[in-house]
Amino acid sequence: MSHIFHSVDDLDISGDFVANGGPDDFNVTNDYGAGSLGIDHTERNASGGNVHSFDNIDWEDLSLYTMPLSADELQAINADTTFPQLRDPSIANMSSASNTSESVPPSRIPSPIENTRPDPLRDANSSTWAARNPTRSVIRARTPPPRLSDAQKASRKVKRDQKMEKTKRLHDAVALYLDEQKLKIGSLSSAHNVTPTYINDIIGSHTKYRTTRKVQLTNALIHAKAKEMNTDQPVGSRYTLVELREMVANDPQMKELTKDEKADILRLSLSTVSRMSLIVVKELDDLRVHTGTYATMFVVRGHINDTIQSSMHGTDNSEDFWEDVYDIPMADYLRQYEQWACTQNQNLNERDSLEAVRKQVRKMIVRGLIALTGKKNITMNYSNYETAVVETYAVRLIGWPASIKFINPSNIGTVGDIRKLRDALKARTCYWTALTPVEVKAHTAELDVRRSAGEVVRKPRKKRSDAGGSRKRKALPAAHRENKRPSKKARKMAASSSEAPKSVEFIVSSGEEEEDFEAM
Repeated sequence: MSHIFHSVDDLDISGDFVANGGPDDFNVTNDYGAGSLGIDHTERNASGGNVHSFDNIDWEDLSLYTMPLSADELQAINADTTFPQLRDPSIANMSSASNTSESVPPSRIPSPIENTRPDPLRDANSSTWAARNPTRSVIRARTPPPRLSDAQKASRKVKRDQKMEKTKRLHDAVALYLDEQKLKIGSLSSAHNVTPTYINDIIGSHTKYRTTRKVQLTNALIHAKAKEMNTDQPVGSRYTLVELREMVANDPQMKELTKDEKADILRLSLSTVSRMSLIVVKELDDLRVHTGTYATMFVVRGHINDTIQSSMHGTDNSEDFWEDVYDIPMADYLRQYEQWACTQNQNLNERDSLEAVRKQVRKMIVRGLIALTGKKNITMNYSNYETAVVETYAVRLIGWPASIKFINPSNIGTVGDIRKLRDALKARTCYWTALTPVEVKAHTAELDVRRSAGEVVRKPRKKRSDAGGSRKRKALPAAHRENKRPSKKARKMAASSSEAPKSVEFIVSSGEEEEDFEAM
């Protein structure tokens, strides 16, 4: 007697066996087919029904343990959306095989995994600002323009050639005029007994550029009128510059302004610091929205007599940084910064003086060296730079201006040279860089070649003026001994002796202890 095993696929929707004859005749309805289940043969029972044999199942067939995904499920994965509700393949196939138009609900309880919404794939991506903030708007990459056709290329070439020809004719005409002008200037210089340079200075003295950016009263009035008329107007309904100019020209009140009123309008328009600060604040906030950066801005006056109002701004929760790290509010740092700036008491020329720029250059060079090597107590050695810095720490200063000798900035004597070096360090055209092991070996080999040629690569240190002699301290006179400050070694010894524990005055020996014990 052979044992017949039935699976869940042998059941109908209600959970009953599917019979094809008598009560012992079971016709197994399998939507996958014998081939998909790995069943090669079927056994026929006594009533002629077909049932699956347990011995004929190919258990190594992977299709027994996998379920193919539907087209909707594949589309959901590729589109990075939530998965649709999974259906039982056997029920779907049985409903199609029954040739009925009515949909039958599934009889089994769905798995909890099917009703769980998977996390979006973008949650695992944190490499960009757009990926970390999917709900925020970002600046899209500019798409390249479409390729030009041959006809468009030919048309643009014709226009370009015509423009070049027109420009050439203009240049030729100007050159001819300059030649005639030169001859005329020569004749005028001979007639009036002056040099041609003097006449050229008279002719070319007028310029269309202003030497100063002085505030004009007309512009100040237009600005005041714009604030009055366009403050409450929505975008798209505001008055244009031409309309504002007409309003100012036709306004009788602005024509009858007194001298003091005009001065007040000019003074209000001169508040450049506050206006520019608001512009910078807006730019920082926009940068935070697009890139997620943190920024802090301090604006303080540079002199005690300045009337500028100090201000500060921090994006997001940047103000918490000063309290969390330094335990001081951001407003206190603003006040300290303002006090420091006012105590400098320097004008623009004094801030950019020779000594001030020397100090800036020295600090920038040392800070760059510390940041690259990670050694806080390192110093810059300009005399033995090739050996004490490049060979020892495998770093090099790139971009030193060629017109400036590589020496200590304190020895640079001209303001123009030290400012040029300062500007190069600020612009990062002069910077520190790390050398590779191959570059270090090549540099060491070059130094060895120079040493073998007799060149002094490392300058020796200067000797003391009293080298080789005795350097004993001279005894002080008796009058100065009382006021002499003790040496550091003496103070250290005195401190250690005062802190040492004191011993007892009398120590009892072991023999005396035994005699006292026997006497008791």
